[in-house]
Parts: sequence; structure tokens; C-alpha cells
Amino acid sequence: MKKKKKDKKSCEKYPLWMVLLINLLMILVYVAGAYIMFVLSWITGVLFLVYLIILEFSNYREGCRHCYYYGKRCAFGKGVIARVFFNKGDPKNFKRELKWKDFLPQMLVTIVPLIVGILLLISRGFNAWILIAIIYPVFSWFVVNPVIYGKLACPHCKQGRICCPAMEFFSKK
Repeated sequence: MKKKKKDKKSCEKYPLWMVLLINLLMILVYVAGAYIMFVLSWITGVLFLVYLIILEFSNYREGCRHCYYYGKRCAFGKGVIARVFFNKGDPKNFKRELKWKDFLPQMLVTIVPLIVGILLLISRGFNAWILIAIIYPVFSWFVVNPVIYGKLACPHCKQGRICCPAMEFFSKK
């Protein structure tokens, strides 16, 4: 006789420790990428930081302001921040189909520094900090993100129970 899998409780407001942990782990990816890009040159470092800012604001504008957690503490803390910069959007706009290319801007945060870091190691010689800055984002994609999205955030998300294109994309069989 199989045990029925228990539905995980959804969060009206995620615990602060979870928001802080998730943001720390995600900010470390940004820091690693910025470090590599600043090692290349200060111009590429600044351009990378500008790209991160544009990417984050795009996430708030395209998703967070339309989300159930707008003005509330989601797993990433972005619902509260979105309220500061954007008016509440229409929840119908949260419902759109995502394809892999929609994730490309976020993937570039890891891919570009990874390529640049490898080229730096080849051209300038071994540097332990660059190697660490290359390894952590890749580790994050394959180990940290599945824990964040698969265990901490998505299973408890009220928006995911309503409609979340990212959740639908990643849970495709």
C-alpha cells in the first residue's frame, strides 16, 4: 500500500530566515560573476552590474507586480520590493507560457562569467579566486537551485497553486 504524498502547506508570508538564506545564496552568484567581470576590466564589471540591475527590474516589472505576493514577503523577498517601484499589476498578466529562451537572460548571469573566467585562467594563469568564482555559480545551478526551487520556495508558493509559468515549465514531465 502506497502512502499518499502529503500536500505541502503554502505560505502566506515566507519565514524571514528563508528569504535571507535564499537571497544570500543568489547574491553570491552575482558577486562571483561581478568579481570575474571586474578582473577582466572595470568597464566589463560595471556593465555586468548594470545588466544585473536591468534584469532584476525586469523581473519585478514582468512578474512580481502581477504576482499573488505583490506587497508580501515571497520566498525571494521580491513581492515587498516590487511594491516600492511598481504599481500592482493585473494577475492575468502573470499567466504566460515560458520557453527556455525566456530563461536565457538569467542564464547569462552564469554563462558569461563562466566563459570569461575560463579564458582568464587560460590567458593569465591559475588564480584560486577566479576558479572559486567559476565553480560556485555552476554549483548553484545544479545543487543550490534545485533545493531553493524544489524544496524551499515552489512547494509552498500560493502563486504556484494559482498559476506560475516557471513552476509549470520546470515541472513538465
